[in-house]
Formats: sequence, C-alpha cells, structure tokens
Amino acid sequence: MKIEREIRNDHIARIEGKAGVVVELGDEITAKINVTEGPRFFEMITRGKTYEDAATICSRICSFCSVPHKLTAVAVAEDALGVEVSEQTTILRDMLYFGNMVESHALHLYLFVAPDYLGYPSAFAMAEKYPQLMKHGLELKSYGAMVQSILGSREIHPENAVVGGFGKLPEKSDMERILKSGTEALQAAVATVDFFAEYEYPTHIDLPRNHLAIRPHRGYSVYGDGISASDGFSFDIEKYREFIQEEVVPHSFAKHSRYRESPFMVGALSRLINNSPLLDGTAKELLSTYRSLLREDNCFANNFAQAIEMVYFIEKINEMAERLTVKKEERVQPEASEGKGYAVTEAPRGLLIYEMELENGRVASLNVITPTAMFLPMMEVDVRNMAKGMWESGYKDPDLIGNKVEMTIRAYDPCISCSVHVVRL
Repeated sequence: MKIEREIRNDHIARIEGKAGVVVELGDEITAKINVTEGPRFFEMITRGKTYEDAATICSRICSFCSVPHKLTAVAVAEDALGVEVSEQTTILRDMLYFGNMVESHALHLYLFVAPDYLGYPSAFAMAEKYPQLMKHGLELKSYGAMVQSILGSREIHPENAVVGGFGKLPEKSDMERILKSGTEALQAAVATVDFFAEYEYPTHIDLPRNHLAIRPHRGYSVYGDGISASDGFSFDIEKYREFIQEEVVPHSFAKHSRYRESPFMVGALSRLINNSPLLDGTAKELLSTYRSLLREDNCFANNFAQAIEMVYFIEKINEMAERLTVKKEERVQPEASEGKGYAVTEAPRGLLIYEMELENGRVASLNVITPTAMFLPMMEVDVRNMAKGMWESGYKDPDLIGNKVEMTIRAYDPCISCSVHVVRL
C-alpha cells in the first residue's frame, strides 16, 4: 500500500480518558483508534471481596460512570442472591441513574461537542461569545450532580445505594429541592434540543448499522432483563455471550466487541432507535417535531439523541419527586450467600453488562462489558469512512480531515477509562 498522508493524533481532545487515532491515506485507507490508557484489573481486584465491597470497587471504574457501575454491580449481586427490592427503592434508583444521565449528557454536549459545532477549540473559547449556551450546560450538569448527591450521598462514587435498598433515605425537603431545580433544568434541556437540531450531519459516514439497546422492564428506562437489536432480534441477558463477542486487538488496551460477528452501536441513538415508542411527555413531542434527525445510519445523530434524553430524564425525575412520599423501610437482607447473577443497564454511553458469581458471600468471578468496548469497532469504521469520504471528495488538508475524524470520535462520547479492563493477566 502506498501511503500519501498519515494523520496521527496521540491524544484526542475532549473525550474521557486517553486515546489516539491513526489514519493512513493512500491507495487504501485505514483507521485505528489506539486506546493507550493502561489496562486496569477491576474484575480481578473484586475476587474474594464481599459483594458490597465489590460494588464499591466497581463504582471506581470511572468517575463519569460511577453511578451506572455502582447500580449495575448492586443489581447483579441482587440477581445472584435472589433479592427483590421494594417499589420505593426501584423509583429512587431510577432517579439516581437518571440524574447521572443528565449530568453526563450535559458535560458531553456542552463541553465536548458544542465547540466542534461552533468552530471553537474549547468550551472556554466558546463561552465568551455564547454565554447563554454555557449557562444552560452548567445548569444541567449541576442539576444532575445535585440529584446524584442527594440520592447517592455524593456527586461521584455514590455509597448510599446498597444491596437490598439504600443506606439513608431522602427527606421530603430533598424531593422538594429536586422538583424546584427541575423546572429550570427542563427549560435548559429543551433549548439544548433546539440547538442541536440545527446541525447538519456529515454524510460521508452514512452507513446501515445495527443498534443494540436494553429491553426495558417498563417504559423508557435504564433497567431491563434483555437486549434488543434493530435487526429485530432480542435475547435474554443470560445469553449475552452467545451474541456479543469480545476480542483482543493488537493496537488497543481496550477489547473490541461484535454482535453476531459484526460491529454495532450502543448509546442514546441506539436507545431511541429501539425504544422511542416508549417515550412520553415533552421528549415525545420534540422527537416528533425533529424526527428526521433521528438517523440510524449516522453516528452524529447520537448527540441529538442525548439532547432528547435529557428532556425525558429530567421530566421523569420531576414526576417521581412529585409523586413519591418516601417512607422508612429496612433494606432487604439476602437469604442466600451464593449464586450466579446477570444484570444489564443503560449507562449514558450504552449497554453495561455485569456477570457475577458469588460463593459464601464473596466474589468468585466477575465479568464486565462496557459501552465503549462495544462500539469501538463501529467507531473505527466511521472514522475510516469519514477520512475516505473527504479524501476522495478532494480534501487533501490533513488538519481538516483530522478535525472531522476527531468530531466523529467525539460523537460517540467514548469513555476510555471504562473500556480498559481485563479479566485475566
């Protein structure tokens, strides 16, 4: 292969964690996402630990995703031990998880993506000309952090969510505070949808693809018992190994995953592609207005999908805070001390799968598959197609092509820290 240009960036800006990209342009065009953040051994660290300690350790996999990891680790332990929690616990966990969704989406959209759309190198450079835009972003991020702080005991690495319930239940004044802040947050979220609805997606990456998302228990939610694909197939979480394969690649510390041997997407776009009929309220109305922007063949639609989700999750948090009268209740104590469990939830970036085996109340084995490890192969396909499309359209400036390549990566909202974990040394 004759290489005419090489685009190399060893540290992609405005993503979580450390990763680089290498694109070779010439007779053939190749692209690789080099995940250079060192491997971490969370699954191994949890072995021999109690399931409570394991859940605490798992929340440290990532600060952005600490709530999803904590709640999914709690859920998998409860599944292994046969613990069924109360309706009140279920609602409070939904609120906590939704708060994380709002904060994470706001951080990504306003601090990472908006500068791309407006032609600025950073959010700080953008803020001077677009102060109202940044105000909305910070309001939404602060709102999500507040919800997590109230229900999880702190903004990151929440310790209040435990197997069987919660350590401390919120007061009536806490619900009132959430509800009061939710009114302004909802207005900012609607403005976010309107802003991202104005962006015209690059067409070089238009490509049919499979979208995987949770099969929710009820409504448009983050908890479920199975996984659905946009090809019409669905499977129970216990069978995930049959349909999602992880593999090691030489250029990355993160594993790559495939669904039925092919790359696939997960995340906000995939959730809306599969589960949008479950939306209600303002989010449903907005999606109806901007339906043409929900493009299943283009990863840039993921940003629009995140904006729609923020509206939905804030409205749901408000509804739960208004109707829930928190009653004192004891944690459900497990009667068993061993078993095998499975759990799947929807982290901000997509499906999060946990499998845990317990012996005498301690972890015998743990396997985690994170969203970024799932969509990395599809992201490489889109990066290659973006570079290829621009190159063949006559764009020869490596800086310009490199900028569009990075925008493509950021559209996925990758979380590198979550992706670099291994089960075996």
